[in-house]
Amino acid sequence: MNIRNCSILGLICMGLPLFARAQAASAPTASYSTSSTERSVPAPALSAVAGIDTGVSDETDGDLPLIPASLGGRGASLAFPSEMERSNYLRAGLNVGAAYDDNALLAPSGAQGNTSTTIFPNLAVEESWSRMRYTLAYAGGFVINQNFSSLNQGSHDVSFDSQFRLSPHVNLRLAEDFTVMTGFFDGGNDTTVSGTGGPNASLITPLATQRTNSTTAAANYRFALNDVIGGSGSFYSLHFTNVNQSTALSDTRTATGSAFWLHRTFRHNWTGASYSFENISFDPDNGESRVHSLALVDTLGLSRGFTFSGFFGPQYSDNRGLTSTGEAISQSQQWSMAEGVELGWQSAGTSVSTGYSRRIADGGGVLGAVRLQSVHGDVRQRLFPGWAVRVGGSYGSNHALTVPFSGTASIIDLTSASVSLERNVGKNLGFRVGYSHDFQQQSGSATPAQTLDAHRNRFFVTLSYQWAKPLGM
Repeated sequence: MNIRNCSILGLICMGLPLFARAQAASAPTASYSTSSTERSVPAPALSAVAGIDTGVSDETDGDLPLIPASLGGRGASLAFPSEMERSNYLRAGLNVGAAYDDNALLAPSGAQGNTSTTIFPNLAVEESWSRMRYTLAYAGGFVINQNFSSLNQGSHDVSFDSQFRLSPHVNLRLAEDFTVMTGFFDGGNDTTVSGTGGPNASLITPLATQRTNSTTAAANYRFALNDVIGGSGSFYSLHFTNVNQSTALSDTRTATGSAFWLHRTFRHNWTGASYSFENISFDPDNGESRVHSLALVDTLGLSRGFTFSGFFGPQYSDNRGLTSTGEAISQSQQWSMAEGVELGWQSAGTSVSTGYSRRIADGGGVLGAVRLQSVHGDVRQRLFPGWAVRVGGSYGSNHALTVPFSGTASIIDLTSASVSLERNVGKNLGFRVGYSHDFQQQSGSATPAQTLDAHRNRFFVTLSYQWAKPLGM
């Protein structure tokens, strides 16, 4: 995170209490009312590191449409409704974990395993007023790698997510996430980035130090009873250091801007159109793709926990970079169709998230820009009080439009499956154990030595302690 971003985030955080109190004084009946009689300390979220989970609803008004992730919203969550009930808390905790990866360098043969031990304290502040809600969290600690001691280092995650009711009809969301990590961050928990321009999760990379930075700003204005307009902007960067000499990884930057209009066709269904522009750039050859997208959008949110969003429309890309054979592309234009659906369902003991998409995306540090087709599904089920199980799977196919290095594959497919068991003991202790399998296969490589074909099995266990103190009581 550069100095400018840190300064902006610091100024926002210092001004939050004053802004919130001023807004609360002028609108005591707004939807974020959190009187002391309503507060109860929620149990630690089983699906994430204690004190770091930010699985709050994106809604600031129950009568507004669900804003999908493609338009700057948060997207579907696997948190149970009871875990999403938030108020004003100061949280602190400690997570201790261990993980084993039987192919840490993603070698096609002669795989080398690695056991890592993680120790991460964490701190979070969650506050709500009548017109504002925010979460500011930090987790930092140390990762010890048994077979790759040169990668032993501190890891950090700073996240900030805020929502504002600027007026009765205008809502604003600001979010920032910064991470530095090597391998597993908490022994198996994945870092998620909400909003447009996020990372490509359908590619895996060999063990290396990754620094990521994601910024999202989104606003919507309800200018009529059945009409909402909005826009969002986001920036995502991925930077690698301590890369193994046998592999080649590329730094990536993605900047996105979008605008949308939604019209309510019936009570919970909103239909409209969106336009977005995405700039994907990567090193070392300064490759770049500029992508224009126009889409029809539909979003449906029901009070019983069911959410749906979908989009469909053309994409135009202007690409500059290398082909997988090493041939330079001075300029290349392509038309394609983009489409996707996202479904979510939540009940007291079951959460489901599933989706499909086909679009142009970044290459995750392995490729340049890609045409990505992916499908995923996750189910989280509460077995009995304090126990829950999560099962998930995904498939992604990446067809390269450009590549950062000569000889890189033109197609990389990834199939993943995972299962984890979660246990909460009271309101303070959490335990998580799980297993995941990844199978990555590539084709079209001009340099067999750079192949990323690999199987990988990962086992992890995490023990967490969380402490929470209500604020303002």
